[in-house]
Amino acid sequence: MELDEFKALYQAHFELVPDKSGTALEEMLRKRSYTAIERILRNLLWEVGAALVILLVLAFVMVTWSSTVFRWVGGFLVMLSVIQVVAFIRQYRQLSARLNWSPGTVKQYLQEMEAIVSRFVRVYYRYCMRSIPVAMVVGGLFGGYVGVTDNRTDPAFSALPERPTILFVVMWLVFSVLLVIGTYFMLKWYIQRLYGQYLDELKACITQLD
Repeated sequence: MELDEFKALYQAHFELVPDKSGTALEEMLRKRSYTAIERILRNLLWEVGAALVILLVLAFVMVTWSSTVFRWVGGFLVMLSVIQVVAFIRQYRQLSARLNWSPGTVKQYLQEMEAIVSRFVRVYYRYCMRSIPVAMVVGGLFGGYVGVTDNRTDPAFSALPERPTILFVVMWLVFSVLLVIGTYFMLKWYIQRLYGQYLDELKACITQLD
């Protein structure tokens, strides 16, 4: 973590706000919230860039690898990446438009920004959490298809054993469960790291104005 990020978080959560006049306090909190929103905007751009890179990689693999299964899955992932890019750019523009536009009091401004970020984090979290069971269902369908038809002509299935042992099935199930659990906690940490901590800082600024 960068030094300025650590300092901002420490001040938001541990330091007491000095006894200042209303105007001075509002100005201090406005600057603190401005920094938090700038970090959110930076992370939004970072995720847009990452999604574009994923799009290029998926497109390259889909063209060069003769796997029909991967092309179907890759096409679905490309569609999700496009939706994510559009949604994140829209969120970026919405926050940027309000960053230097603050009618009313500082508290009203902070409440409006907090509402926008809170709604985005809530929707993003639900989207990520619902993607986990969807991925499990898709994986189960492909596994069931191979098990029932014994069709391993697609390159994506060529590495699977022809007659999997009980040990192989058990190990694969254990690995799948651990992967799902790990993905769940990783996504929670990821969203908190990129957006949640700055949303908490905005809420702390609003609380100090009460």
